Amino acid sequence: MRPAKLLTIVTLSASLLFPAAVAWAERWNVRREISEGNREIRRERREAIREISRSDSPWEARREIREAHREIRREQREQRREVRREVRENMWRW
Repeated sequence: MRPAKLLTIVTLSASLLFPAAVAWAERWNVRREISEGNREIRRERREAIREISRSDSPWEARREIREAHREIRREQREQRREVRREVRENMWRW
């Protein structure tokens, strides 16, 4: 094969494979953010169960339940923000 033709073939194959690798890396970052958020939400739920089981009165249990809902919602909002940020950054990354 002539060097020019070989160079053209290599360039075309690289141009086809590179965007796929970039897209895979972008998806990986988004998946990582999703899994980190899920891990934090699970941690908050475990903590809530522990606190509710330690409560002495029904009023204290209700307060712990409200606090648990608030913390879990906060973690869910944070997860959504992180995933949106990662997607937004990936749209402009090349």
